Amino acid sequence: MLMKKILRGYRGGPDFNNIQKEHYYLDEELKLTVALPVCNPLKQPKTKIVNYPFTAANWFETNYSQIRHSKYIPIHESYWFYWPLMRTPMSDELGSLRLNITIGKLASPVTSAKELGHAILKEYNDYYNSSSIGKYFKGHNTELINEIEAHSARRATPFSDEEKQHHIESNLLNSGFPEISQFDECTFNNIEWIKYTEIRSNETKKKYVFATQLNEKYYLMANFTFDLNMSQNDKPWYKDANAAITPLMEGIMLKHIESLKEDSKLLNSSADS
Repeated sequence: MLMKKILRGYRGGPDFNNIQKEHYYLDEELKLTVALPVCNPLKQPKTKIVNYPFTAANWFETNYSQIRHSKYIPIHESYWFYWPLMRTPMSDELGSLRLNITIGKLASPVTSAKELGHAILKEYNDYYNSSSIGKYFKGHNTELINEIEAHSARRATPFSDEEKQHHIESNLLNSGFPEISQFDECTFNNIEWIKYTEIRSNETKKKYVFATQLNEKYYLMANFTFDLNMSQNDKPWYKDANAAITPLMEGIMLKHIESLKEDSKLLNSSADS
């Protein structure tokens, strides 16, 4: 174990030899199984919700949480921290990889993974570029552009169009929410997912977002967030954390309850014969 740590250049991260399974029921129609490495450090036990009746009237609207543009129902969280081989008084963790599994709701129904991807990205881009500025960073990009316009107007010599555009692009890159225009389609455990990346240059973090349909208006999301300490994003731990995402996604399984019942009947029938 010591030699493995020395070769990797860090301690911690997901240990795929130490898997823990948890189960959740979604609207009593779907079973979500999460088979992932135990949290590092260990997660304190807490009261667990077993069933999420997300299609019940007003249930989502009554129970959702919100961070920035995202309104969501939290289901599961896992995290894996990475530390230097030798701890010193001036050093903390190198960083962490965090997984949050949530339920989201669309404004309009979709019928395919591709439609889901377009709808999620449109919601993201429209929110931060909204002409209506409000809480949770709504219209934040618009606010930044307005600030540049106002600053230019106050100057004895206003910015030229080229200068103004340069300042707008620089501000959006550094403290705004750059537009996301692309997503990929992928499959894990026979489930179609879309994947896109959120990167903001003024934050020492990156987020990979995976989403799959639950029905026409609801979707399941798996958000992988990299939190960096001292910008350690060029180190072995960071590369290994990136590489861990695929096997972690393979530990997320979603099946219809009726399908599970049919599988159980087939197994019992085989045993009886």
